[in-house]
Amino acid sequence: MDTLVITLRVALSLGVVLALMWVLHRRVSKGQFGAGKKPRGRRSAAVEVVARQGIGGKASVVVVDVEGERLVLGVTEHGVSLLTSGAAPAPELTIVTGPVTLPVRPTPSAEQFRQELAVQTDAATSLPSDAAEPLPMRPRNRRAQRTVVPTSAQLQGSILSADTWRQAAAALRSRRAG
Repeated sequence: MDTLVITLRVALSLGVVLALMWVLHRRVSKGQFGAGKKPRGRRSAAVEVVARQGIGGKASVVVVDVEGERLVLGVTEHGVSLLTSGAAPAPELTIVTGPVTLPVRPTPSAEQFRQELAVQTDAATSLPSDAAEPLPMRPRNRRAQRTVVPTSAQLQGSILSADTWRQAAAALRSRRAG
């Protein structure tokens, strides 16, 4: 019975490790951890997909800009065909014909600052006596930061316990010998 429990623990541990490896493989292959991401910059901007519209099961029409030329492509599962082409439209620009004045916030003078500081100081001294005492500060960390090392009794039966691994190795050795 004890051997069965140990075997089940080892099998469960192996299943967890394999599942974790599978999940990491899926994420890396989809490019969620940096691998497979498209480069940014001038080289990646050579071909730009403007629009895509599905027109059937596996057929679609794609509008693409390639180096200043706009292409309309028909895409099927058997191939890609050029439907029409033309010059890509230029980006819309705003033409400025006269001088432009930007809004500028006035810079406060030192005298205005002194006046505001005096007003604020007078307001702070005019508070009632019970409000003059400082407010209690809330601690930044509510829990004390400490490192907890689990005892062997707490790890008993866990995958992290050295005794569990010793028992599993002993069970495997006894199966080989017998």
